Amino acid sequence: MHTLHRFEIHYRLHGRPCHFVQRDTLMTDADAWYYASLHSGTGLGLQVDSGCQVALRQQAGDAGLSDVTWVKLP
Repeated sequence: MHTLHRFEIHYRLHGRPCHFVQRDTLMTDADAWYYASLHSGTGLGLQVDSGCQVALRQQAGDAGLSDVTWVKLP
């Protein structure tokens, strides 16, 4: 069984700071961008895979999403 961890994800949407907590077994930068796009409502549709970080960041950036960071919570 995989252990779920808590990750805090921070991002900016049109310059406004936002954050949320996401549970997952692990987190990568691409995962954080994917989750932030879903949380912000910008959505990425089915044409962008969460593993394709370049396309993910491009489409998210075009929608006003920026500065995505994450940290594992204790």
